[in-house]
Amino acid sequence: MKLPGAVKRDYDRWSRFLEQQIDFSLKDSEKHTKAHCARVLLYALLIAEKMGLSQELREVLGAAAVFHDSRRQDDWLDVGHGQRAADYYKAFCRTNALIYDERVYRIMAYHDREDTLGEAALSGLEHGVLLYRIFKDADALDRYRLGETALDESMLRTTAAHSLTDFARCLVAEAAH
Repeated sequence: MKLPGAVKRDYDRWSRFLEQQIDFSLKDSEKHTKAHCARVLLYALLIAEKMGLSQELREVLGAAAVFHDSRRQDDWLDVGHGQRAADYYKAFCRTNALIYDERVYRIMAYHDREDTLGEAALSGLEHGVLLYRIFKDADALDRYRLGETALDESMLRTTAAHSLTDFARCLVAEAAH
């Protein structure tokens, strides 16, 4: 798939930021790596492009993608890693040139929780629930790295994410070789 110009530009910028600026707690992770976050970033930007989202909303998704698994302590069950990543993001913004956005914080804080909790936490913020759903779909699309049947496509929340399942499957397969 040839990336649209805006997606490529944003992906290149955020992926450089991820590689150069974001520190991961779980250094020897096999599943929740910077490569995983980069793919989530790409899926989020592609969904945003398909849905015609503004640059402001794309920035929210970009920040959430690069930070979201940075504070994992375990590759498997690690409820709470989203809150730890959100806290890392908030602290990072205080001491670096990244502008804090409450939507980014809450998307990360709730991305490892049930949708009812996450959507409730984001419902009072502009485009909050939409951004949460897009992010959750982008993260879910990368489940193919866990195996061919690891993603239940019926659980995807957006039509745009459904249209990217073949792309996600191929991207993960390419990365494995």
